[in-house]
Amino acid sequence: MKKSLQNTFSWSVSRDRIFRECPRQYYFNYYGHWGGWEVGAPERTRRIYVLKQLKNRATWVGEVVHDCIARTLNNLSRGIPILRLDDILTITRDRMRQDFRSSRAKRYWDRPKTNCGLFEHEYDLDVSDSEWKASAEHAEQCLRTFYSSSHYEMFRQMDRSKYLEIEKFSSFLLDGIEIKIKLDCAHKENGTIIIWDWKTGKTENEGDALQMACYAFYAMQNYGADLSNITTRLYNLYRDKVHSRSINKPSLEELLTYIRGSIEDMRALLADPQLNEAEEDHFAKVELPRICLKCNYLGACKPSL
Repeated sequence: MKKSLQNTFSWSVSRDRIFRECPRQYYFNYYGHWGGWEVGAPERTRRIYVLKQLKNRATWVGEVVHDCIARTLNNLSRGIPILRLDDILTITRDRMRQDFRSSRAKRYWDRPKTNCGLFEHEYDLDVSDSEWKASAEHAEQCLRTFYSSSHYEMFRQMDRSKYLEIEKFSSFLLDGIEIKIKLDCAHKENGTIIIWDWKTGKTENEGDALQMACYAFYAMQNYGADLSNITTRLYNLYRDKVHSRSINKPSLEELLTYIRGSIEDMRALLADPQLNEAEEDHFAKVELPRICLKCNYLGACKPSL
């Protein structure tokens, strides 16, 4: 008999961000959607599940760029020849066109996990052709920046044995709670572990420092590295800027204290923390236009704006 999936509690930087932004959004994203993939799921649960898979234009660009770079680095780590940049860009444009057409036809309602669903199409937002074109150009600019950079040349010349992880879902335990992360790339360099994170946005995010600190702690736990031998590099591909960070012991303690506090706040709203069961009414709506009008779950939540 096939074992049913269990919705177990875990923590991540993105989960913390959503919780702080709107508790009701958090409920939908981690509880309200559960089981929506099953045939015969309640209509509202199915709707929440589909809405969970939506991405806006900015997130879409980031996903396309990340996937492209991950494919290249995986090939380099395996000794597989890399395509010319022009070919890479052609494949990327074709993918974005296919995603756009599929989303506009709302095919994601049939297969939400495999068909791209864009927020702008789901809510029939007025996006001009020039704005859609700008999204494609944004992705192309980020890729041109990466493939023409000295950092990419370093990856090309690097011995294959130095690669540690590429776009891999990983985790570590803190007080028995799984802390989930996903490294864009990690490799060894002269006795140091270098962890890369690609950014495609025009501005820095509030949670970037927290995210990079989690990466450093994971490397310490998983690879037995000393904190002094771990460096994180946040590469903003839109601006072509790299920010290197390291973490010291006091900063590490601050990180762990923050995560523990965040976990406590999340679990305090659960109907049953031991079973990780939640009731929708326990999670308040923020009901602020700047948040609600950009939320995937707008159609299911129906805030009183």
